Amino acid sequence: MAEAPAASRRRKLTAEREHELLRVTAELVGEVGYEQVTMAAVAQRAKCSTATLYRQWESKPRLVISAWKALSTEAGKDLSGIDTGSLRGDLMAVMRYLVADDPAKKTFTSMPAAIVQDEGLMEIVREILIHPILRDLAQLFERAVTRGEIEAGNPVIDLADQILFGPLFAQTILHGTPATPELMETVVELVLLPVLTARPAAV
Repeated sequence: MAEAPAASRRRKLTAEREHELLRVTAELVGEVGYEQVTMAAVAQRAKCSTATLYRQWESKPRLVISAWKALSTEAGKDLSGIDTGSLRGDLMAVMRYLVADDPAKKTFTSMPAAIVQDEGLMEIVREILIHPILRDLAQLFERAVTRGEIEAGNPVIDLADQILFGPLFAQTILHGTPATPELMETVVELVLLPVLTARPAAV
């Protein structure tokens, strides 16, 4: 009888074990920084093989960013649950999400420098952290279109992510201070909502 392919004989990690491995990864990154973390060190602390880590996450960058995502989600940093029933309510909830304290920020303080220096790492950040946020925002605007709050063809829908995220980075870079809830509320109330809800002028 032919031997089963290796892939079919692999044991799938349970959700609990996967969470444990991600937790161990986050702990190590918090202790020694991203650059010093190795797959071997994670495997040693988690009492697993490096083969298990590579089979599940393929690479150290993917493992670390997955740990970052897991820690943020565990702390409630997730846009997918936002649905207040109104565009304004949803956008204000998104604003609070963007400026809320996130324990992952303290754990992964070494990540921004690494991301800037490594385009491959940046691609994984986009895939695991950023793209889900953009998908959730797209669904938020689809609901607003369905409710009739905004026009489906409004070009600002495609710019909304930049309008929301821009002040976060600009405030830090230009003024050296983090964006506040008051700043983000102003951006939503006076910039984003008016242009999203504006109706085309009659010809």
